[in-house]
Amino acid sequence: MIEKSTKMTEVLQMHPNAVHVLAEFGLRCSTCSGARHESVQQGAINHGLDVNELLEKLNALLLDNKKITS
Repeated sequence: MIEKSTKMTEVLQMHPNAVHVLAEFGLRCSTCSGARHESVQQGAINHGLDVNELLEKLNALLLDNKKITS
């Protein structure tokens, strides 16, 4: 599960489509050097985003992936 404290680079490693969800929110974490230090919450705050909405979409990826692989 992705949490507010999860680093952006960890999010990108958890699911290959995370980069697309982040891009929907205007986050280009795959090309940003700050992604390895910045948490999901910090990224959301820095970009004026709703962290809970971002987490909901990111975690939906993981849930969908579990349904497919189980």
